[in-house]
Amino acid sequence: MTKKIIGIGNAIVDILCKVQDGFLHEHSLIKNSMSLIDDDTANKLSLLKPEKITCGGSVSNAIATLGQLGCKTSFIGKVGSDNFGTKFISELEKTGTQFIGESAYGRTSAKSFVMITPDAHRTMCTFLGCASEINENDIDDKNFKDAHYLYLEGYLWDREETISGLKKAINLAKKDGLKIAFSLSDSFCVARHKKDFLNLVINDLDIVFANEHEALELISRPDFSVEILGKTFAKNPNLTAIVTRSEKGCMIFDSGNLFEVAAKPVEKMVDTTGAGDAFAAGFFYGLVNDFDLEKCGYFGNLLAAQIIQKFGARFEKEETLKLKLV
Repeated sequence: MTKKIIGIGNAIVDILCKVQDGFLHEHSLIKNSMSLIDDDTANKLSLLKPEKITCGGSVSNAIATLGQLGCKTSFIGKVGSDNFGTKFISELEKTGTQFIGESAYGRTSAKSFVMITPDAHRTMCTFLGCASEINENDIDDKNFKDAHYLYLEGYLWDREETISGLKKAINLAKKDGLKIAFSLSDSFCVARHKKDFLNLVINDLDIVFANEHEALELISRPDFSVEILGKTFAKNPNLTAIVTRSEKGCMIFDSGNLFEVAAKPVEKMVDTTGAGDAFAAGFFYGLVNDFDLEKCGYFGNLLAAQIIQKFGARFEKEETLKLKLV
């Protein structure tokens, strides 16, 4: 494999905790959402008993899985000069991924409290620390020269400095001939930045990943409409748009064509954390191996089905070796 993928995203350490639905109600948390929290709230949530502490972050999860699968990968992110920052870099580099971000002296790394309810759904409260402080100075043209894909996450689209950095990355990627992929990340994230995200979809992106809720928020619809989604995505003739629909599989919109790929069977759902990230990794794996779009969707569904049957958003190396990606 020769095609390289470079990701830019939040460098986060996930603290996975089992909670009851009542805990979410008590703290006014919406199931399956991601909420940003301050340091005080993070300290309070630190009292929860962790089931597992592992590295996360939407794009970094996908990039780490791709690295384990033998793809050429690198990641731009920002961590603090603390134990969580050291852990993040170490775990990422073990996957074969090059970390080309910054370890910011005196700053605090990001952490996300991932609360898993008995129905296996996850709700996240994230303290971003310095992870979201990516800016134009962190984006260097030399890192794009040997890459084929740039993968970005919508979660980063909240700080002006970071937005400027991402726009610089998009412009450099265009100049260097990379295909640009983007995850809409979260329906609340889409609601906050709908105008910007629509502009990206129509004018800048080659690939967009969205789940059903994010796609509906993008087109301001309460119910699923293949027709309206198709018309929206068709405004960009170069766009491949993938909408994941859980047990309904995924839909792939491409140049006026629509492909539906059935979901893979799941014996027991344990934790939905990272399902979208694993899907993106599978889809990219198909792309870098020059498989057709339906096969890419098949790989995405396969990895998503596998990750939700285990605790946490990342595979172990031995687990990726057992995946039958042929």
